[in-house]
Amino acid sequence: MRQGIRLARVTADNVEPLLGLLRETYGGLEDIDGEVVRQMVERSDYSLAAFAGGEPLAFASLQTLVGVVELRNLAVDNSYPRALEALLRHILSQYTTAPSGKIIRIVALGVPSVMEAVAPLGLQPRRRILKVRWLLRVTENTCADPEPYLSIMRASEAGDPQAIARAFLEGLSTHWDWWITLDEGGPQRGLEEIRRWVEDNPHRWHVAIQEGKPVGAAGYAPHSRRTREIAWLAGVAVTPSYRLKGIGRALLCRLLSSARDEGFKEAVVYTYSPLLGLAPGATLYVKSRGLIQAEYIHFEKVI
Repeated sequence: MRQGIRLARVTADNVEPLLGLLRETYGGLEDIDGEVVRQMVERSDYSLAAFAGGEPLAFASLQTLVGVVELRNLAVDNSYPRALEALLRHILSQYTTAPSGKIIRIVALGVPSVMEAVAPLGLQPRRRILKVRWLLRVTENTCADPEPYLSIMRASEAGDPQAIARAFLEGLSTHWDWWITLDEGGPQRGLEEIRRWVEDNPHRWHVAIQEGKPVGAAGYAPHSRRTREIAWLAGVAVTPSYRLKGIGRALLCRLLSSARDEGFKEAVVYTYSPLLGLAPGATLYVKSRGLIQAEYIHFEKVI
C-alpha cells in the first residue's frame, strides 16, 4: 500500500474532497455533483475513503439490505487501484464473524481500474446491471394501437394497485428473483414495494389488460433531483404466459410517450442481464432505441 495511506469515514458534510475522484471514475456515465455524493453517503450505512497526502485515492459505501451486505458507489484513482482493494478488504474483514448465509455483494462499474481492485477479493461475478438511456423527442405519440384483445391504460384508470403490482412482480420473477429474495426479503415485501410505486405515481404507470386481468405493467417516476428532465423507469414486466405477443413493446412505447408528453428530456432504466448476452428486457430496451450507457457487475459470495 502507498506509504502514508489512511482510511477515514465520510459524512454528508465532508464530501467535497471526493468530487474529483468520483467524476474521474463515473465521468460521462453518471451525473455526479455534490448533492449526488451527499445522497450516496446519506443513503448508506456508512461510507469510507482512502487518502494519501490529503488526496483521495478510493471510495466505497456500504448498505445492508434484507439478505445482502452491498458495497456500492466504488471510485478509485486510476493510477492506484490497490487503494480501493485495500479499502474493500478492510470493510469485508468486518464480516468474517457475521452469521453464515449472509451474501456479500460488490457492485462494480465495468471499467479496468475498478475491476482490477475487485478481482482479488474472492467474490464471483453473478450478473450485469445495464444502464439504458433514451433521449426523448418532442413529437406526437407514435405508438400503434394494441391488438383488439389487449387494452393498455394508466393505473389511475385501471384501479386495484395490488393486482397491477402482482402482475409486475410475476413478470419480474423470471430474471429478478435475486432482487425479490435478497434485496426485498421475499415476494410479499416485494409486492408491497411495487404497490407503493404504483400508488405514488398512478398516472405514470401503465397496465396491459387482457381477458379482464392485468398481464403486464410498466411505470416511471421523476428523477429525485432533476425532476423536470429525467424519467426513471421501473421497467417493463409481462407475466410469463403472455410474453412474445408484443405486450412489452406496447407498454414501453406508451411509457416513453407518456414521459415525453409530460416534458421529460430523457428516460433511464437499470436492467438485469446475464454475464453473457442480454436478458429479454434489455433486448426490448435496446431494440426500442435505448442506448447502453454503463455496465455494472454484481460480485457475490456467501459468508
